[in-house]
Parts: sequence; C-alpha cells; structure tokens
Amino acid sequence: MQPRVFSFEDVKESVQPRAAQPRVFLLPLLKIFLPFFALAAVGFSAFGVYVTRRIGVLPAAAVGGLFRPLCVEEPPSLDRWVRPPADLMHSMSDEELFWRASLVPQVKKYPFKRVPKVAFMFLTRGPLPLSPLWEKFFRGHEGRYSIYVHALPSYQANFTSASVFYERHIPSKVSYPIH
Repeated sequence: MQPRVFSFEDVKESVQPRAAQPRVFLLPLLKIFLPFFALAAVGFSAFGVYVTRRIGVLPAAAVGGLFRPLCVEEPPSLDRWVRPPADLMHSMSDEELFWRASLVPQVKKYPFKRVPKVAFMFLTRGPLPLSPLWEKFFRGHEGRYSIYVHALPSYQANFTSASVFYERHIPSKVSYPIH
C-alpha cells in the first residue's frame, strides 16, 4: 500500500463550504417564550419574598436553633399546666403569655381533686406596702391562693424563704405611651 499525496488544490476542491441553514423557527419561538420565562422568574421570586415575610418561613439555618430534639424534652404532664411553677421568672413575650393564658383545657374530668383558688396580683413600683399584714392574712390558707407580685424590673425583692411572697416576683416590662 502506498501513501497518497494530495495537493492543496485537491483538498480545496473536495472541501466545499456548506450553505448556512437558516434557523427560521428558533428566533420567533425565542421572542415569544423569553418574556414569558422572565415574567415567571420574577413572579416566583416575588411570591417567595411574600411567603417569607408574610407567613414567617425561616431559612433552614434559623429553624435549626428553634426546635429542641424530642428525646431531650421531658414528657408532657398535666402538672406543668395545672400547678404553678416554683419560680415565676420566664423569658416569654407578652404575645406568648397571652397565647398560653388563652388555651382552653380539653380534659373533661381532672385526674386529681381540684381545690378552688384565688389569685392575688400585687402591682407595685417598689417594696410591697403592708406586706406583714398580708402575711397574716394568708397564714393558715396555704394551697388556696396564688400570689403574683408585679414590680419594676429594677426592684429586687428581699423576702425570706418562709414568706408567702418568696420567689413570687414577676418583673414588669415598662412601656410608655407614644403620642
């Protein structure tokens, strides 16, 4: 077998430029669908912003810190809803407190004997006036009342552990009217 030798003219004649095929149908389709796709992209973006702001959907990184694993939580019991907590200090906002207070119990029959109670809320700016008189009033009626002392956040109550007012202080959130 002998190798073939071609000249430049032979190669030039064998390779002829092809005529450009017109892409007639692509350009009109592009003109029709490009604005539609652009409007759809803008619409989906606007809808995503609306849903995020209006409904309160959080990014995955923010949601991770809000939920605690179920295995760490203590099992739900009726005591945490019925019995007052030993310490009234909490970090709930006013809206969260209102939500919790507005819950309606679904239990028809209680699994324990209910004792009627009276709640006493003392609103004060500083030390509780006439506290020794109130101590005498509550003596002998333990378990039949709940006491809450709302005072300014700067006030530090100094009741003894034997007092009925011990650890019953709830710091108020001061808000001033806007005119």
